[in-house]
Amino acid sequence: MQSEAEVRELKRTIEALRNELELAQHDKEDAVQAATITASQEVSQLNVTVVALRDALENAFIERENLVQLTLAGSAAEIAQLKETIAKLREMLELAQLDQDNTVREVQQAANVEVAQLQDAIQVLREKLEQYVSHD
Repeated sequence: MQSEAEVRELKRTIEALRNELELAQHDKEDAVQAATITASQEVSQLNVTVVALRDALENAFIERENLVQLTLAGSAAEIAQLKETIAKLREMLELAQLDQDNTVREVQQAANVEVAQLQDAIQVLREKLEQYVSHD
């Protein structure tokens, strides 16, 4: 009878161990499922983050391109304006040089006329002086 009691005790122990093993397996499966769900959620969250970062990067690139285009357009307009100013100043300089050349010519002609008049006057005065000196 003692051996039957031991066998029954062993059977109960085996049954209890089986129950504990099944509970441990269920706990393990639950933990694996929880870890899988957590990992899946983290992967989904990382995918969302990657998409958001990609969009932010694309937007930053587009903004930079727009800024570059605006800067180039502004520079092109400024360059065109400066070229126009240079052309106007060059034209004004050429006109001023022509004006100055004309003024110099006019002054030179006036000086030549005055020199000729003075030479004529000198000649007349010489002749008068010679006549005056010869009459004495």
